Amino acid sequence: MSSGSRRASRFLQEKEDEVPQWIPGLGTDKPRPRTLGTSFFGYVPDAFVEKTPFLPSEKKATTPTPKDSETKEAEHKSEGAPNGQYLDPSSSKEFQRDMDASSDEGVVTEEVVVPQRVERRAAEPWDAQSVDSTDGSAQNRLLIKGGRVVNDDMMQDADVYIEDGIIKQVGTNLHTPGGTRVVEAKGHLVMPGGIDTHTHMQLPFMGTFAVDDFYTGTRAALAGGTTMIMDFAIPQKGESLVEAYHRWRSWADPKVCCDYALHVGVTWWCDKVGKEMEELTEEHGINSFKMFMAYKDTWQLDDHDLLESFKQCKEIGALAQVHAENGDIIKENTAKLLDMGITGPEGHELSRPEEVEAEATNRACVLANQVGCPLYVVHVMSKSAADVVSNKRRQGHIVFGEPIAASLGTDGTHYYHKCWRHAAAHVMGPPLRPDCETPKYLMDLLAKLGVPFTFAI
Repeated sequence: MSSGSRRASRFLQEKEDEVPQWIPGLGTDKPRPRTLGTSFFGYVPDAFVEKTPFLPSEKKATTPTPKDSETKEAEHKSEGAPNGQYLDPSSSKEFQRDMDASSDEGVVTEEVVVPQRVERRAAEPWDAQSVDSTDGSAQNRLLIKGGRVVNDDMMQDADVYIEDGIIKQVGTNLHTPGGTRVVEAKGHLVMPGGIDTHTHMQLPFMGTFAVDDFYTGTRAALAGGTTMIMDFAIPQKGESLVEAYHRWRSWADPKVCCDYALHVGVTWWCDKVGKEMEELTEEHGINSFKMFMAYKDTWQLDDHDLLESFKQCKEIGALAQVHAENGDIIKENTAKLLDMGITGPEGHELSRPEEVEAEATNRACVLANQVGCPLYVVHVMSKSAADVVSNKRRQGHIVFGEPIAASLGTDGTHYYHKCWRHAAAHVMGPPLRPDCETPKYLMDLLAKLGVPFTFAI
């Protein structure tokens, strides 16, 4: 066994001995709590050896005493220097930078970036600066230094070393190669980029288009810390799913500023649709399909088509998603409200009350469970629908719920605001609920361990 392996084994054994035995559920077969000095991928060699990189501003100036044999040489070289000074080539910035870039001793002096507020400026194309125009080592190696690292289980003050876009080390006093770009993050939180699982960029819908396209939407996402979106390619009734997928790709590929993936909608059913779902999964990597229980005469599927879609999702190993609202009741209620002269934003919530969402959520869970298909209920907006998801999970159903930022941050009382523009800005489907306790209720479910909710913007 090499000395490095022995050091790693001794280190891990010492850490296991230090773990308090009163931690609930901790045993020899349980994962150990994450500790400083380790990375996500295991032990970091020499992590506790004092090798903190010294930046140029931190180095103390020292004047070594030259030997007698060097004095004459220095005097000879100083004759051509201004003011009689000796020009030592090793003291030049270029020489120091070359030494640092080629060193393997972990000296990091290439560049220090301090976060600061910058003025607004015009947008630039994503490929305006090519990789060839930047320093290769700084482009591929990055050290985020001194920040507070936020993970799903804990927060810790640590450095993060990234190479070729992959996190290699997390800890203190990391051993990093020369030529590493340094970002000073002291006083800042260092956290993974967000993945928004439910977006609609430039979506055509009932004669309108979503206000954001794939450029403005993903640029805004990056500004807020979201580094990947998952959008929906939704065909019209009778349209090929594969053609819809390629159309969305043609919109997105030239514009996106961040990573993205696509779900595909199933808005009608026949054997051809089932074959196209299989083609999308095997040839294009699509592994989730969304079905609609609302939008009658547009995208809505009846129970038979839902069952067929769920069976096909199970067969090809894809995740079934549903927009859970009873479209037949919504259409009936909408006609009644229009007859009464109610045409404002408040009529949106009145046409699809909470029990309409809960009924469809329960029905979708039952149908999916009957054919053994995992189910993902998008945008859970009410207490009742959230309770359905939780209760079905306790009964053994494989079902997940998705609250969104709007349902966690505000409520449906805004639909009655005196400003029409303000009220209309809160319209979404399913709608926000007028019960002011709904956001807290959904947030509590999201925070409790074991409750199967995911989060989307």
